[in-house]
Amino acid sequence: MPNYSKQPIIAIIGAGFSGMCMAIKLREAGYQHIEIYEKADNVGGTWRENTYPGVACDVPSHLYSFSFAPKPDWSRVYSPGAEIQAYCEMVADDYDLKSLIQYGCELVKAVFKSGKWILSFADDREVIVDYFIGCIGGLHIPNYPDIKGAESFKGQSFHSAEWDHGNDLEGKKVAVIGTAASALQFIPEVVDKVAQLNIYQRTPNWIMPRAEGAYSEITKWLLVRMPLLAKILRLGIYLLHEIRVPLFRGNRFFAKRAEKMAQNHLATQVQDEALRAKLTPSYPIGCKRILASDRYFPALQQSHVSLVTEGIKEITPNGITDIKGRERAVDVIIYATGFKPFDVASQTVIVGRDNQTLSDYMKDGIRAHRTVSMPGFPNYFTMLGPNSGLGHNSIILIIEAQAKYIVQAVDHAVARGASAVEAKVDATDAFNDKLQAELKDTVWAGNCKSWYQDEKGRIFTLWPRGTINFRGSLRKFDPAEYVFNS
Repeated sequence: MPNYSKQPIIAIIGAGFSGMCMAIKLREAGYQHIEIYEKADNVGGTWRENTYPGVACDVPSHLYSFSFAPKPDWSRVYSPGAEIQAYCEMVADDYDLKSLIQYGCELVKAVFKSGKWILSFADDREVIVDYFIGCIGGLHIPNYPDIKGAESFKGQSFHSAEWDHGNDLEGKKVAVIGTAASALQFIPEVVDKVAQLNIYQRTPNWIMPRAEGAYSEITKWLLVRMPLLAKILRLGIYLLHEIRVPLFRGNRFFAKRAEKMAQNHLATQVQDEALRAKLTPSYPIGCKRILASDRYFPALQQSHVSLVTEGIKEITPNGITDIKGRERAVDVIIYATGFKPFDVASQTVIVGRDNQTLSDYMKDGIRAHRTVSMPGFPNYFTMLGPNSGLGHNSIILIIEAQAKYIVQAVDHAVARGASAVEAKVDATDAFNDKLQAELKDTVWAGNCKSWYQDEKGRIFTLWPRGTINFRGSLRKFDPAEYVFNS
């Protein structure tokens, strides 16, 4: 057990799931000087920010929650965003996290100097801390596509992650650019309000049926009063998701079964052959994110909805022109174009040892040691960093594993009386070389374009195996992989 007589000051940036988990685990380990800096005015992160109609999680709620803070009375199998946000606020209250949080603090620069991190915020506040843990998540910054003429549009436009609730879509002509996860959720919610809906699809998705539904009052009553039953339910959901790993590692049996399920879902819901052809992917299932919806295909078939598969040539003052030259007039453009993965370096200047910036470090490839630390950046850790994403299971499992690992790293430094702990270059290289070798055997390494890969085709977002493997990789901190300095 480390000697905590000299308590380090630890700053956590972000009060979403990862930031809250990090603070809870640090407190459990005996650390007292913990500060959480949050740019907004509440906890919740993704679930505070994303408020578009129909927002929900694509992982069942009993698994998309902390193992140490279960909520047995979730309203639905896939609970809506507002309920998940309420859960975040409940956790913050139950673990007295709000007393640690300073709101309205947007980090703009972090500099490692003389063994300390100097953190500078947008409001000109400056603090000095021993450890700096970034918990803003990998999918944080909305991605706006570079489309000619976008700035000339005279109507209203916004990103789905920055939904304009003051914009009443009733009776308007609306264009949606993008058909990924958020679009599948909000399109069924707005389709009956608008006069015309043009949906611009670049690539069709593999879409599975979604077994969503409300939990009955009896079921919730049983789960509340029988905690063991709730644990068994969570375990069952976890195992059903974890057995999907072979699908992403080239197993043809799993791939064929998954493709057949998605094809049957499409054939059942879409009778028109031409439309069905537009919605049929030509790439292997799993190469891009697999989606699930029972309401998206029916929404597309309403008479006032057009699925546009011709590429966009430009945005004009009054609408959108496709590559065939047809202009469709619209009043509102909604960008459902996802996020910029792990783009924190472009928003925040992070300067490590020897004046090396994080953006310079990432130019050679977005990477981290054990997904949480980088050579040249002592006492800096990141949650949900490079290669910690999943294609099959709950990201909460990753968050908990990373938080425990980071606590071990700090423990070892404190026990040694070291003022700094830093990943070794050779250990980081070996870890990432092994990671990239394993990723070459996955479906994500295919030729389909996705946000999983960088412009060179290097997969920097996903873990190559299952959560059991991930947690095993981070279960025990190995001090031989790190440098400890006084």
